[in-house]
Amino acid sequence: MVGNIISMLVIGVIAGFLGRALLPGKQSMSFIMTMLLGIAGAVAGFFLFTELLGFGDEDSDKFDFSGLPGAVIGSMLLLFIYDRTIGGSDPAPVAGRSDADQAARRERRQERRQDR
Repeated sequence: MVGNIISMLVIGVIAGFLGRALLPGKQSMSFIMTMLLGIAGAVAGFFLFTELLGFGDEDSDKFDFSGLPGAVIGSMLLLFIYDRTIGGSDPAPVAGRSDADQAARRERRQERRQDR
């Protein structure tokens, strides 16, 4: 029982960090939130791999080899949903330019149009 809880936490941490590393963009969340994301992703990935895709061992309620890849995929999916709904991360500026640079370019373009 205690071993299952510890392995669930370890798989959750690994899956959460791998999911955050593989998903593009900056996610600002704490260690605890990453672990919870990884655990929820492990549950979602375990369901995805065993029930929907037919991988793994249906007789056992423990994780097998498909557990970690499924957990990473599940955590990436949940992180994507989290970012789009609750996360509210700021979008990156277009082509790496700041808002001031973009405003200055717009002004120069308008001046050139008026000079014509």
